Amino acid sequence: MIRPLLTTVLFIACMPAFAATRDGAARPTCNQDGSQAELNACAADELAAADAELNAVWRDVLAGAGDDALARERLRTAQRLWLQLRDADLAAQFPLAEGQDPRVQYGSMYPMSFALAKAELTRERTAYLRARLLDRDGR
Repeated sequence: MIRPLLTTVLFIACMPAFAATRDGAARPTCNQDGSQAELNACAADELAAADAELNAVWRDVLAGAGDDALARERLRTAQRLWLQLRDADLAAQFPLAEGQDPRVQYGSMYPMSFALAKAELTRERTAYLRARLLDRDGR
C-alpha cells in the first residue's frame, strides 16, 4: 500500500522536471551555466518574453487607433510586412538551402542563436511601435 502511494507521490512531484516537447522528449529548463540544451531553453524563454511584450504593445497600438478602420487596416498591413521582413532578415542571417538541416549547418548553438536574433528583432519592433505609435500620443 505504501509503495504504490510513494511511487505516485514521487511521480507527481517530478512531473514539472519532465515537461514534454511536441515530440515527447523532455524539454530542458533554462540554466545560464548549463548545457547547450539549457542555454537554448534560456534563449527560447527570452524570445517568449520579447514576443509577449510585443503583443502587449501591439494591442495598445490597435486600441489607440480606436474605431478608425483605415488606421487599423494600415497598422495590420505594416505589422504583416514587418513579420515578413523579420523572417527574411533571419533567413539572411542563417541561410539554408531547401532541405538543409540547420543543426548540421550551424551546430547545436543554432536554436539559441536563432532565438536570440529573433528576440532582438522583436524587441526592436516593440521599441519602434512604442516610440512611434504610442509615445507620440502621450501614452
